[in-house]
Amino acid sequence: MLTPVIESYLETIFNLTMEGDLVIAARLAEHFHVKPPTVSETLRRMVEHGYVVITGRRVISLTPLGQELAEAGLRRHRLLERFLSETLGLDWITSHEEAHRLEHDLSEDVEERIRKLLGDPETCPHGNPIPAPGRSPADFLRVRHAFRLSRTTAGQSVEVVCISEIVEDETALLRLLGSNRLFPETCLAIVENDGHRVHAIAHSAPIQLETDVTDKIWVRAVDPTN
Repeated sequence: MLTPVIESYLETIFNLTMEGDLVIAARLAEHFHVKPPTVSETLRRMVEHGYVVITGRRVISLTPLGQELAEAGLRRHRLLERFLSETLGLDWITSHEEAHRLEHDLSEDVEERIRKLLGDPETCPHGNPIPAPGRSPADFLRVRHAFRLSRTTAGQSVEVVCISEIVEDETALLRLLGSNRLFPETCLAIVENDGHRVHAIAHSAPIQLETDVTDKIWVRAVDPTN
């Protein structure tokens, strides 16, 4: 049975895999703030239903069915975020939180009406891909040559691609980035990266971000002369 908890696990496993991280039970326990036995029991049920497989090294991967369900859940969530922000004018924090509450009960008919109303958007307000036929979210970062802001070097010019959804306190991160106007398509000139924080110029103003934040921001290199 696909419960909201299992659906959240599927989406998190999908996002971790998309960002190139190995998915293990300890990472899920950390993300959901639950004890390891709770994760083990949830994973046991997911294996029984054919949603995931676990290798001998305890690495967790989605099955084709699990992938399909994860993409369906992410599509509902990210379409709702777009609808709530663009149509109702909610900020990107509130739209994210409300989408979490609404996504599990959204019907296919309403989902399709929202998609058409919005013109079949490709990304959510945070820049993450909205799954759709012919679009592969799994390849989203690779085809854009995206990398983490924490891996930039002095002198680089980059543009924000998306904000990671693998965050323990998403609201705090979104509030910080919003206060600094670091939205998708924002350009930054990297001044220094000392391994602990990134010093950059954004919107003609200096900004400093700690590594735990820059790890969650995906960027791509751009030509500063364009």
